[in-house]
Amino acid sequence: MKIIGIAGPSGAGKTRVASELARLVDGCAVLGTDTYYRDLSHLSQERRSLTNFDSPAALDWDLLCRQLAVLRSGQPVCAPCYDFSRHVRTAETRILEPPRLLLLEGLFVLVRARIRQHLDLTVFLEASQDLCLARRIARDTTVRGRSESTVREQWERFAVPMYRIHVRPARTTADLVLDAARPPERSAVKILQTAADRWPEYRRLYSNL
Repeated sequence: MKIIGIAGPSGAGKTRVASELARLVDGCAVLGTDTYYRDLSHLSQERRSLTNFDSPAALDWDLLCRQLAVLRSGQPVCAPCYDFSRHVRTAETRILEPPRLLLLEGLFVLVRARIRQHLDLTVFLEASQDLCLARRIARDTTVRGRSESTVREQWERFAVPMYRIHVRPARTTADLVLDAARPPERSAVKILQTAADRWPEYRRLYSNL
């Protein structure tokens, strides 16, 4: 099993690029680190909404690291599911069998060294803050039950400073840096091309595009 890590700022389009790449490769699965947010059900809804979800501390890295190791060993895992509207981990889980190719995507995929050691190829999507904010507003108001004013407040209070402190410095660890403003399908093809250059078994996939 190969693992490709896709990181970048919030709103860069990591999930869309991963989905496009998964469409191109049979036996490919996508695992988003957002589902590994810590369960906040022990807090009131008001206190949950004040949490800094743009900080690496908001994620359960121990669980993610353990499950990556299990997948590497050839065994399935029960990946968590997260309710973003309530900031809680749900009772449901997602059974994930070890795929041929795993795409691990999320803000902090390249931030933690113990996660990077599981990755065979690392990608960073680079985008302007204006583009990322517009995409985050569109996503959070339609999918995560947030108001535009709340999204903008969290953006200025948490997302921007956390990006500067944690996400942007991790760019230097990426094998491949891509412009997130270009169509996600083009980025997916570029990643597959890079994979084909590294791994002979992927050359046929790229040549068929």
